[in-house]
Amino acid sequence: MTDANSSQILVRCWDVPTEVLPAQVLTAAAGRLFLLPDKTIDGIGIYRDDVAGLLKTLRHSGVDIDFASSREDRRYLSEYGAAGEVVAVIALAVAGNYTGDLIKSIARTAWQRARSAIGTSSSREEIDSAAVTVRIAEIVRSDQETVIRGLEVTSPVADIEGLLRNAISDRQPIDAPDDAGSDEAHA
Repeated sequence: MTDANSSQILVRCWDVPTEVLPAQVLTAAAGRLFLLPDKTIDGIGIYRDDVAGLLKTLRHSGVDIDFASSREDRRYLSEYGAAGEVVAVIALAVAGNYTGDLIKSIARTAWQRARSAIGTSSSREEIDSAAVTVRIAEIVRSDQETVIRGLEVTSPVADIEGLLRNAISDRQPIDAPDDAGSDEAHA
């Protein structure tokens, strides 16, 4: 679904390749957040070099978040370049269903990621108006199956929490298997 009123706001489903979700994410207790790597090469998660400080800051703020890749299976990459329209992209995995606290934690994570990307000396207004993309893989388990579905939100940081709440409240029950790979599936 796309908001026609703003070219900066996009909410859509995305396919979640199970190979980007390490076993510790797939078996985690409900209510945990995991930072997914930007890419995976030969089983090694590649993260931007500024995310270690991001996770420390979030944990200090009470967010239950960890790396999806174990310490020995992750590497850091420094990237330099001009910022585009979207100042930061962050990918997270949510173990279990979304709750109000998890949505707040995701919004806090997006805010801190934008702050890290545009500079810690930036004003709150600059950070709130920075466009970010948050990709979320939700892992829902029942006795019979594990369903993984993805949601991607691109918007100014200040709108992330509200957009997530709306997207989750609009969500239909678990998608049928033939719809699972469709970007047009309900968010």
